[in-house]
Amino acid sequence: MILNIIPLKILQILFYLFPITFIFGNFVTNIFILLISLSGIIFYRSKIFKNNDKFITLLFIIFFLLILISSYLNHFILKENPDVLKSILYLRYFIFLIVVRTVILNRHINLSKFFISILFIVFFVAVDILIQFLFGKNIIGLEPIYLKGEFYTGFFKEELIAGGFIMMFSTLSFFSIPLLFKNQSKIILLIIFTFLALIILASLLLAGNRMPTILFITFLVTSVILYKQKRKKLYIIFTTIFSIFLICIVALKFDNIKNRYISFYAGLPNPLTIFQEIKKDYPKLEKYKNTGVQFHSIEEFEIKKNYPNNLPPEYNILPFYTGHRIIFITSIDLFLEKPFIGGGIKSFRNYCEEKIHLPNRVCESHPHNFFLDLLNDVGILGLLIILIPIVKLFYSNYSEYLSQNKKQFSDWIYFTICLVIFIHFFPIKSSGSFFSTYNSAFTFLILGISLGIHETKNSQILSKEIINS
Repeated sequence: MILNIIPLKILQILFYLFPITFIFGNFVTNIFILLISLSGIIFYRSKIFKNNDKFITLLFIIFFLLILISSYLNHFILKENPDVLKSILYLRYFIFLIVVRTVILNRHINLSKFFISILFIVFFVAVDILIQFLFGKNIIGLEPIYLKGEFYTGFFKEELIAGGFIMMFSTLSFFSIPLLFKNQSKIILLIIFTFLALIILASLLLAGNRMPTILFITFLVTSVILYKQKRKKLYIIFTTIFSIFLICIVALKFDNIKNRYISFYAGLPNPLTIFQEIKKDYPKLEKYKNTGVQFHSIEEFEIKKNYPNNLPPEYNILPFYTGHRIIFITSIDLFLEKPFIGGGIKSFRNYCEEKIHLPNRVCESHPHNFFLDLLNDVGILGLLIILIPIVKLFYSNYSEYLSQNKKQFSDWIYFTICLVIFIHFFPIKSSGSFFSTYNSAFTFLILGISLGIHETKNSQILSKEIINS
């Protein structure tokens, strides 16, 4: 009996510690994913394949199979995509997904405590960034980095991902405050909510990651819209408006922060401009395709004075700004060549060089948007297959949140997971690669939790050791 419990205890410890691994990097995160998956398989065995919604599970299976099919098709038949091996290794996230789902379904993790523990981690990381700003060093002596401006990265050293970490995990933990302070008055909760929102927003501004800041503001606004109790909604409205107003006033006093957001606003991709550029043909430039020569380096244009102002009118060079507009143009260009099942995992970086001979194209490691990344790698088919379960999970858990039925979990947990899904898959956000360790680990963590919560409805808990959450 004791030997049977050991894998469960290990699994629980690994699960609670998992968010911290994002601070230590991809290697540690991957180790934890492997250990969580192995301990889950050892403890649950065949139970991990028992599910109450076979349709959603089937769609996830098809999605992972499509990654394999697309990658191998492009590698063996079209003789392209050297990253084919990664499509096999990517299957680890499917195992991770179903183990997380099974943990939640069996109630072997107290979700209230899990979200509260994440809240402490987020608060600690955010305060560390504020300490780095105020004293020039964080609590372990790391200084901010300078890359065309000052970035306060805290524990993340030279990686500009502190804002992404705080934003992702704050959305998963922000509304655990009522779970932590159950017996406090509404006024006290309002003060705590507002204080935490200000700490998070301040750390996001200092980290220099503009999109996470905007997404956290979107998270607050969305919470106002989705929250069901009209009387208590006023408290969330106050927190949102006051926090945004105060943080904007503070931000305007720092020129580097203000200029960063002005340039971000100026560089927002205009859909009309993007589609106009995609429709253009450049027959004169076809001879430079696959030569590795970039448009601005083509000799006949390079010799012109005042490049690019003296180019012929058909070559309309768009301002670079943040570069997202040009990356989006390139990724849509590539998607249109293989629209149905894409070019295989991480294909953008393998094929983008085919487009750099054209104006307003660039080669990067990924398209900086989840939806464009999926369209490039698994096409329209893959995007639809993954979106259907995501939408269904959001709808199912939000419906349960609105219902008056007796629930397996706190309303705050249903509310939180719906908000996280909405923000994480917000269509127009710029982001890292969907298939990176950082994003995939978080993606399949929240989808596993959401699926587990969804399947607890009208189900019998498999385990006799039920922990109240």
